[in-house]
Amino acid sequence: MHEGPTPIYVQIVNYITAHIESGDWEPGHRLPAERAMAERWGVAYLTIRRAMAELRDRGLIVSVQGRGTYVKDRKR
Repeated sequence: MHEGPTPIYVQIVNYITAHIESGDWEPGHRLPAERAMAERWGVAYLTIRRAMAELRDRGLIVSVQGRGTYVKDRKR
């Protein structure tokens, strides 16, 4: 993620949203674990949690306890 005026969590939301909307990540695609994303992008775990909460609120992803986070089928 890049430094700048856009908060990092928003950059993450935009990155994931772009992959979903472009069709790169189809419904059912499993996202990496939140801690793995935090390590990959060098951000705090809570930053990832905030981004995931935003994506859930937008109806783009669904988290299943103990199984992971997946791209949600928006047709349902």
